[in-house]
Amino acid sequence: MKSDPDGQIQRAVDALRSGQRDRARALLERVVRAYPDWEQGWYWLAQAVETVEEQRFCLRQTLNLNRRNALARRGLEALGEGPSRSPLEATASQEAGRTFWLPALGYLVLLMVAEILTALVEPRLGLLLHSLLLISALMYGARCCDRPTYRFWMGVSLAPLIRLISLSLPLRSVPLIYWYLIISVPLYVAAFILKRLVLQIPWDQVGLHGRGLALQGLIPFLGLPLGMLEYRILRPAPLISGGNPGEFLIAALILLISTGLIEELIFRGIMQQVALEVMGRQGMVYVSAIFAVLHIGHRSLVDVVFVFGVALLFGWFVQRTRSIVGVSLTHGMINIWIFLIAPLL
Repeated sequence: MKSDPDGQIQRAVDALRSGQRDRARALLERVVRAYPDWEQGWYWLAQAVETVEEQRFCLRQTLNLNRRNALARRGLEALGEGPSRSPLEATASQEAGRTFWLPALGYLVLLMVAEILTALVEPRLGLLLHSLLLISALMYGARCCDRPTYRFWMGVSLAPLIRLISLSLPLRSVPLIYWYLIISVPLYVAAFILKRLVLQIPWDQVGLHGRGLALQGLIPFLGLPLGMLEYRILRPAPLISGGNPGEFLIAALILLISTGLIEELIFRGIMQQVALEVMGRQGMVYVSAIFAVLHIGHRSLVDVVFVFGVALLFGWFVQRTRSIVGVSLTHGMINIWIFLIAPLL
């Protein structure tokens, strides 16, 4: 058992017992920011926070660190299933101010410039800027002593990584549909490492779980109208020749797994969660803007605006349902319509 860091936990417990809940919360938040792997810090913070959502978050963090903590397990069972929210979210949003927002907005603008260079000017210049953005996000995040801000920069570092991987692999001789499959493999690896080892986000908070599947099964019906609208904007060439049911099924499965699931895992499962911790509700808008910027390569301003709206809709669904299953299927269905069905009709 670790020693109590500077006696802060004991002082927080004493404050709780004397009715000084705000002081106890402030002390415990300081502890979990400085020692995010401190089990007792998260457990006692669960006793100091006010909302059920925050209590669930703290108890889940406790169990992630020690599955044998019976008190945390019983407390979580008593609360029942439901959404969770980091108690650091509101505090971090208030403390962020200009010192956070200016770099974050600058990062978004430079990401847009990198995409414009890649798509319209000189791809090598765009890739160079993407490389610099990736390194900068990782280095800037490593310098942050504030845990939520650190998580934010680690999460958004996936954005330039997507472009670097998609344009750096030697795929010229590979059929186009298999590009998506090959590119998704290192992205899945990167997302898993970031989720598991760096951010330590459990799967249920990412949104991959089996709860509420009946509702999640209704969301994909939006895939057809959204796919029809985007096809009218882009009108891309088909990814397959058509006429072969086996080829169609393989291509559809690739688009579901290698575009729908991986992109929703990255943007709504990981990136949106860490953005909400430091930006509040504006985090959803910020991540949707990043998602839209990465579609500049289609060379259509109308499509960028359309994708931004769809990203906001997906983000709202994930916030309401706490699951990425439905939006992942919807995303895949949109791409299946755009690249496999509509071009062959």
